[in-house]
Amino acid sequence: MATNTVVGSLTCSDGTTIPLKTEIAEGTESDLGTDSVYTVSSMNVGDYKPNGIITAGSVTCDNGVAYCYILSQGLVAALIPCGVKGAVQDVPQLCKPYRLQAGDKVRVLNSTAASRVGALSVYTASGKSRIFYTSSAPSGAATQELVDLQTSNSIGDTLQGERIIKWAGTSVDGAKIETNGFYVVDALGNVVGACPATDPSVNQPQFTAAYNVPISLNFKAQYLTNA
Repeated sequence: MATNTVVGSLTCSDGTTIPLKTEIAEGTESDLGTDSVYTVSSMNVGDYKPNGIITAGSVTCDNGVAYCYILSQGLVAALIPCGVKGAVQDVPQLCKPYRLQAGDKVRVLNSTAASRVGALSVYTASGKSRIFYTSSAPSGAATQELVDLQTSNSIGDTLQGERIIKWAGTSVDGAKIETNGFYVVDALGNVVGACPATDPSVNQPQFTAAYNVPISLNFKAQYLTNA
């Protein structure tokens, strides 16, 4: 796998910006540190600006990207908008401002252009952030389930009793997807919500309103592929 220069910026409530830049191998989730050209040395964002409040952000990769987030004390603390260089038009607001803590890291999955890993980043009414992804790249005509990044559980097991109010999806599969993006289905297979699955090399994935998608036990996040 190639190594790419992954860059980004995080906008703070005090009017400052945290520049990000790290050489990262494709296909492996990695830390994205601060840009040493502007911050003297590369470090984790929480150590660079503890107690700083992040209000907006954007991370871009050379060829492909699945997701990006702030990791705090072992949990997904905030979702960072991401995309591919040249296809990003905005530094969007976060789902909710986030106060950095010492030790917080930006984590990103920098991908190849052909990587078929799909990812669904969700934000709930209670303020929880989670990422669901295809733990193995989709192959063939099949139903592809998106499972929790940190536990590998289904969306129903992970977010039982929650309501999703914002989400964003990434996938390069395009016409290979035979659902209207990523679906959340209930225990009987009924669709209760649909999130666009955006090819990040073509358009910047955007967090959109999920219209209070309810999550209960045995619900799944999934999509259908034809190849």
